Amino acid sequence: MLYPLRFAPVYFEKVWGDRRLESVMSRTLPPGQPIGESWEVSDHPHGKSVIVNGPLHGTSLHELIQHDPEALLGSHVRSLRGDVFPLLVKYIDADDQLSVQVHPDDAYAQEHEGELGKTEMWYVLHADPGAAIIAGLRKGVTKEAFEEALREGDPASLLYHLPMKTGETVLIPAGRIHALLPGLLVLEIQENSDTTYRLYDWGRVGLDGKPRELHIEKALAVANWSDFQVQPETEHPELLGENRKSVLTVCEYFTVEKYAIASEQIFRLRDDRFYILNCVAGAGALTWNEGVEMLRYGDSVLLPADLTDFAIQPDGEASFLLSYVT
Repeated sequence: MLYPLRFAPVYFEKVWGDRRLESVMSRTLPPGQPIGESWEVSDHPHGKSVIVNGPLHGTSLHELIQHDPEALLGSHVRSLRGDVFPLLVKYIDADDQLSVQVHPDDAYAQEHEGELGKTEMWYVLHADPGAAIIAGLRKGVTKEAFEEALREGDPASLLYHLPMKTGETVLIPAGRIHALLPGLLVLEIQENSDTTYRLYDWGRVGLDGKPRELHIEKALAVANWSDFQVQPETEHPELLGENRKSVLTVCEYFTVEKYAIASEQIFRLRDDRFYILNCVAGAGALTWNEGVEMLRYGDSVLLPADLTDFAIQPDGEASFLLSYVT
């Protein structure tokens, strides 16, 4: 039987990145670089996860799927996506604003980019006072008005700026114009895609000193022009003894649950899909029949489909996100 799998993070230098993964998660980052993204669980050509724990140390997630897809992915996931790993989990550290961007849906992306579209969600791990995101349009803004503002070089005033606090969640479906703004550290759970269409990049240059590429024609084609004034997802906690469970978001591609635990929490999961566990506060011990894996803030583990029963014993109080294919 497979076991909880940990992976080496894949780091990406970004012009808008920072070093917060080093300061708040005690990670060793590539020296001197502004790190914007850490891909935690990924089987994408731009970043492939490699196992760092247990007997499979050094094996890539891709190799493991090829070797035993049923045990890892589960029958439900394979019925939807075959043997393609369907999710990508990352941390994003925004010291500056990201580009104003939009992602295509599956149909458009597969036709034009040869990969999945990109619906994603953000869970805010840290928000500076006054932090916000761009999420959709201000009420009443039309495509024509936005295109005019884009030509004049100032579309940001037509976009909805949503204040965000630590612990809040927002869903970014394909077609939603969006951007992270400064002062946010987020956990992103998304379809397995790296297709982003930039509409506007604030007039800045990239790490190479040149303006970054825009994709205005494609972005205008896939944007949702009736997507107004988005709000964070609403939590409805369910008591589990001393612990609490909340469903943060449910969409066609994934479901994300949050567990705030003060005492041992036993999990008995379905055996037809894999799960991804992220420690988003505190620390704890993940135990199963064959062993123990210690988890601290920022750690991510992939729970294969054939690992259905486990428990988490928190060290004090801790919070975990559990993500899976819907």
